[in-house]
Amino acid sequence: MRYAYPCIVERDEEEAAATGRTCYLAVFPDVHAAHTGGWSVQEVNGHLRDCLETALSLCIDSNEPLPEPSEPEPCQVLVAVSPPVAAQFALHEAMRAEGVTATELARRVGMRPSRARRLTDIFRPAKPSEIERALAAVGLHMISEAAPLEQWTASPDPAPAL
Repeated sequence: MRYAYPCIVERDEEEAAATGRTCYLAVFPDVHAAHTGGWSVQEVNGHLRDCLETALSLCIDSNEPLPEPSEPEPCQVLVAVSPPVAAQFALHEAMRAEGVTATELARRVGMRPSRARRLTDIFRPAKPSEIERALAAVGLHMISEAAPLEQWTASPDPAPAL
């Protein structure tokens, strides 16, 4: 699966009216609890990946499937998780699909169950070789890809300050 989700970045009119300060909000329509903000578009753009990865990690903590990303609309920017985190998410999804527990995964790859549990914890990065072995144990392998930059650049200031 491709872990790239559309995001809407817009000016927070409520904050502007209440305080006179320009503020921006970012929301990922496909991902519950994925929203962030900042005082400039550049600040918000700097938070997007971390916001997305953290919100998606809540699905893993709850043993829920990760949401499917929708196609971005013209006013949205695509945000992708980092490649190491994408590998961990793919492992989580494959384990869920096959009903493989961390204990079973550990048996398949020859590691302790505690280590196997950490392979899907994005706050405890795993060695790429361990993720590759674990993915192979559930019938997958990773493929990296490159995309044209204009697809991924941050959105321009959607609502310049008045």
